[in-house]
Amino acid sequence: MKLEFIELDFEWPSELPLCDLRNYILSKLMDYGKPLRWAITSITTHSRNENQLISVEVVFIVHQDKGKAINPVLN
Repeated sequence: MKLEFIELDFEWPSELPLCDLRNYILSKLMDYGKPLRWAITSITTHSRNENQLISVEVVFIVHQDKGKAINPVLN
């Protein structure tokens, strides 16, 4: 087992309330692996739409025996 650090960006839909943001981010992170720790590092608002971009730093637990690499592709 090892740890892997990556930075990801997620779009925060305008219809998603703040109280649901934590669960939304965790569900997105589970697509990449098992997060050990994570933090929102910035939020950027785009003037052309109401959505915001959330930047997240994550430490994932990587099981070497599964052979599945983390792919930090932006969503």
